[in-house]
Amino acid sequence: MKKLLLTSALLAVCAGAFAQGKVNLLNDGGSLVTLTSVPGQAAAADQSLLGQAVGNLTPLPSGQVLMAGLYGGTSQGSLFLYSTFTMNLSSAGSAGVVGPLHIVLNANAATGAPAIGGIAAGTAIGATTPWFQIRVWNSTFASYEAAAAAGTSYLGQGAAFQMNPGSSIAYINTSPSANSTWTDGPIVVSMVPEPSTFALAGLGAAAMLIIRRRK
Repeated sequence: MKKLLLTSALLAVCAGAFAQGKVNLLNDGGSLVTLTSVPGQAAAADQSLLGQAVGNLTPLPSGQVLMAGLYGGTSQGSLFLYSTFTMNLSSAGSAGVVGPLHIVLNANAATGAPAIGGIAAGTAIGATTPWFQIRVWNSTFASYEAAAAAGTSYLGQGAAFQMNPGSSIAYINTSPSANSTWTDGPIVVSMVPEPSTFALAGLGAAAMLIIRRRK
């Protein structure tokens, strides 16, 4: 009886593991993390690296260490952080490379991330296919959002794409495959504030003008 219960419990655990989506966070040579080519959008100490693949030296000349994170969700407009990868490798030729990093898409109450189940390989991409995005920021901050709010960090993000996560033992690569809509293009990092930051600054300026006119 005990053996039967133990076997049943193991089967339940295995079934749960197979149900969860599995993703291997990994960009390819066509989508390396690259420093902006605009001098005014990079730290003074990093000017010699403008336009080059960066992120796998510890640290950058400016002192920043880059972190990449896999964001995902069931819709393009609502993506959550699932896991992070600190880009501090120093092996030759590794600049700009994220991962590999195996990620199980479990729910995370701290970030709000929902559990995303596995999908059979080769399933056609459609309206219900999960969305993903690779984002990069200064590792001093816990998330892309926190770094953006600070306004003094390198920030960058690749294009959002849809993807079928692995449904069994295999971890499907986030780089180009028949299971995703990934498109190549550099993940450019710069110190330009996010559009929302500009919007807040604009609102603040407008408020100041109104106060001055009333006076």
